[in-house]
Amino acid sequence: METRKRIVVLIPAYKPGEALVRLCRQLVSMGFMVAVINDGSGTLYNYYFSMLPTEALVLNHTTNRGKGRALKTGLEYIHRHFPSIAGVITADADGQHLLEDIMKVSKELEEHEASLILGCRRFDGKVPLRSMLGNLLTRWIFAASSGKMVTDTQTGLRGIPYRMIPAMLDIDGDRYEYEMNMLLLSAKAKADIREVPIRTVYIKENESSHFRAVRDSLMIYSRILRFGLSSIASFALDFTLLLILRQLTSSLEPSLSLLVSAAGARAASSVFNFMLNRKLVFKSIGSAAPEAARYFTLAGAILVANYGLLYILNIILGINIIFAKLVTELLLYAASYRIQRNIVFREERHTKPKMDAAMTGRTK
Repeated sequence: METRKRIVVLIPAYKPGEALVRLCRQLVSMGFMVAVINDGSGTLYNYYFSMLPTEALVLNHTTNRGKGRALKTGLEYIHRHFPSIAGVITADADGQHLLEDIMKVSKELEEHEASLILGCRRFDGKVPLRSMLGNLLTRWIFAASSGKMVTDTQTGLRGIPYRMIPAMLDIDGDRYEYEMNMLLLSAKAKADIREVPIRTVYIKENESSHFRAVRDSLMIYSRILRFGLSSIASFALDFTLLLILRQLTSSLEPSLSLLVSAAGARAASSVFNFMLNRKLVFKSIGSAAPEAARYFTLAGAILVANYGLLYILNIILGINIIFAKLVTELLLYAASYRIQRNIVFREERHTKPKMDAAMTGRTK
C-alpha cells in the first residue's frame, strides 16, 4: 500500500490571536505538519505563540517584514528540510480559513501534485464592501493582464506542490503583492491553476486584516499601473497628433486622411511608448534591437487593428472620431499588455524557466 505524502500548512502570523492557536491545534489533530512564521509580532504576542501545540514549527522574524517575505521564509525552510512532502498549503492566521476548507485544498493538492490550488471564496452572505469591490477590481485587472480568469485572486488559502517551491522563492515582492505576482507568474508559465470553492468568512468586518488599502494596492498593481500610465502618456501624444494631422489632411479623401493621420500619430507615439515600456514598465535586460523589432512588429499589427476599428466606427458607422478613438484604444489595451509582457520584453527575473521545469518535471 502506497504511503501518502504529508502536507505542511504554512501560516504567516502578525499580531495573532486565539484563532491561530485554535487552527493549529485542529491541524495537528488531523495529522498535518504545521509551520508558523512569527512576522515580528512583538513581545506582547508571545503568549499566543507559546500556546501553539509542541508539534508546530515556529520561525521568527525579529521585525515585521511582510506577508510575502514570511511566506518565502517558510517555503525556503520547508524545501530544505522536508523534501519528501507532497506540497505546502498557505493559510491565514486570523480564522478566515476553516479546517474543512484546508482539508479540501489538501485533497486537491494530493490528487494534482503539478497544479497550483486556490481556495476560492464564493463571496456569498454578508461581505464587507471594500472586500467585494477589491476582489472584483483585482479579478478584472488580473484577467486583462494575464488572459486568465481567476475567481478569487486575493485568497491566501493556496496549495503549492513541492516541485513549484524553488520558482516561488524567486518571485518578487515581500508584502501582499507577492501573492498577486505568484498568480501572474503561474499564468505566464501556463501552469495548471485549479480552484476549490471555500466558505467566505469575515470576522468583525475583516478588521483584523493588516492589508493597507492604498499602499498595498499600489504595490500589487505596480507594474500594471506603470503600464497604464505609460499607455495614457502615449495615448495623449497619439490622440493629439491624430487630431492635428486629421486637420492638416482635411483636403484629402476622408479614408486617406484617416489613414495618414492614424499612421503618423501611431508611428511617433510608438517610439515614445517603446522607450517608456522598456525601461520603466518591464525593466528589460534584453538587447534593444531584437526587442525593438518585436515591439514594432506588434505596433504594426496594432496599427492595422487600430485603423480597421476606427474605419468601422468613424467612416462606416459615423461615430464621432473622439469617441471612436477611445473605444478603439480600450479594446486594444489588454492585448497589447499581454503581448509585450510575454513576448516583447525580456524581464529581470528568471522564474519562468523554473516554473516551466516545475510543470514538466525537467530540471535546470
